[in-house]
Amino acid sequence: MSDIFSEEMKKEIVKLFDKRLHELKVKEALDDYRSVCMSIDLRVKDLNERLVDVEDNTNDFENQLDGVATKHDLELIHEQLEHLENYVQHDELEDVVGKTMLKLMPNFNEKISKEIKKHLVAIAEFVIKNFKEKE
Repeated sequence: MSDIFSEEMKKEIVKLFDKRLHELKVKEALDDYRSVCMSIDLRVKDLNERLVDVEDNTNDFENQLDGVATKHDLELIHEQLEHLENYVQHDELEDVVGKTMLKLMPNFNEKISKEIKKHLVAIAEFVIKNFKEKE
């Protein structure tokens, strides 16, 4: 370019380009594009930071879960259950449950015996039917 044009022509051509670019508002469009790109970049960085925070929280939560059900904790729970068994005997529980059931359903035993009888009759009929089919 320096061989073909003189320095003054170069300056004039640059001025013409600048004037035309100014008329077309290319600078404003490029500035808008730059600001949009910067805004997108900031949002991406913000989202990335949030994702890192979420990942850290998830890892912390998983570590806490791993620590909750350790063998020591399970042994402690088992010891507490054994300790509770000393307070309440199995026979006492059966008595309490039996009395409660009788209060809730006074004819509990009769109802149970009727249900058992129905099932026994159904089983007997099924066996007789299958026995006759095989003969």
